[in-house]
Order: sequence, then structure tokens, then C-alpha cells
Amino acid sequence: MSTELLRYFEQRFYQDRHPDKPNSLPFVTLSRETGCNSIAIAKKLILKLNTSTSHRWKLVSKEELGSAAEKLHLDPRKLDSVFSDGKRSQMDEILQAFSEKYYKSDKTIRKTIREIIRDIASDGYAVVVGRAGVAITNDMPGGLHCRLHAPLDWRVKNIASQRNMDEKSSLEYVRDTDEKRAKLIYDFSGKLFSAMNFDISLNNNSLSDDIIAELLFELMRLKQMV
Repeated sequence: MSTELLRYFEQRFYQDRHPDKPNSLPFVTLSRETGCNSIAIAKKLILKLNTSTSHRWKLVSKEELGSAAEKLHLDPRKLDSVFSDGKRSQMDEILQAFSEKYYKSDKTIRKTIREIIRDIASDGYAVVVGRAGVAITNDMPGGLHCRLHAPLDWRVKNIASQRNMDEKSSLEYVRDTDEKRAKLIYDFSGKLFSAMNFDISLNNNSLSDDIIAELLFELMRLKQMV
């Protein structure tokens, strides 16, 4: 999937792109409490979309964006053209932002991230996991915004299992990450997380990853997004 995002970065830095271009192509944002299986659910949804529709959907996450940016950065055949005309600083900002666990507070970095996410959403057929996607795209037509939640004890156990951590460390990680994600939303929107408008909120404890992916697909179908 990073190949598609690499192509996006190439287009962005070789051409003048116009953020906020009018578009109503479909896209999805997945926001989650720490410990919910957002990536697994996104991949299941994308698989269903790609096998059921004529369009090619892509996953947009910290890992995917970081991988695409790093590939573009490290490819010697692209260095001269990408980093010419003062564009190196912009790519460095992207690499810095996506290579760290959380974005820095620098306004220039936030502006770059915002433009990238909005460009990707405008191009459509993307499932954006985290990255303040709901805050960045909430005013854009064509989006479906989902919130994944679960009881704290379930999320702590899930993280402990996934990361091979003891439950005390997992609890600290969950609380710290939830706090940082809430701050990320505020940094991008100036609003508290509770003020975000979601189309649907689903409990990852009582609903399996498969069921959630199926529900989202059916909701997209009902909204005529597929």
C-alpha cells in the first residue's frame, strides 16, 4: 500500500497541488481509543471494499505514510528532483512528523500534515486511521467518521497481549496515549475530543473486528459511498 502513497508524495512535490479542492469522493476516518484494533479493522474493511467495488481503496496510517515518505526520501534517483527548489525542508518536516510517535507542536509541521490528509481525502477511496483525521476532514463532504471504543480493562489487556507488556505498564501506556491523542485532536481543531462529530461509535469489546468491518461496509453502502 505504501507504493500508492509514494506515488501521492511524488505528485505532491513535483506539481503544485491545491488543498481543499471541491470534491465529494468517499473516504473513511477511523478514530480509536488506545487498545482498539483500528488497523486490523481498516484492513478488513479495505479488503471488502476492494473485492466488492471497482475502486481501489487504500489504507492511510502513521506506518503507511512514514514508509512512503521514507522510501521517497531514501531513493537516490529521486533526491535531486524532490529536494530541489527549497522543497527539502518540507519533506524533512513530513519525515520528522511521521517518524515520531506523535506530532510535534510546530505549526509548520501541522500545516503540512493537514494539507496531506485533506489532499488524500479529496482524492477519495481512503481509510484514514488516526492522524487526527476526523478533526482535519470533519467539514469535508463524502466522509464517514467512525469512533472505536471499548472498556478500559479490555483495552489494557489487549495492549498487554499485543505488545507483550505487563498490565501495569499497559495501563500507563493506554492512559498516556489517550491523553496525547486528545491533545492531537485539539492541536488540529481547537476543539475538545468530545466536540468531534462522529457518524457512528462502535464497541470493539462487544463487536468483533469482522463485525465492525461488515457494519461499516453496510453503512457505506446505505450512504451510497460504494
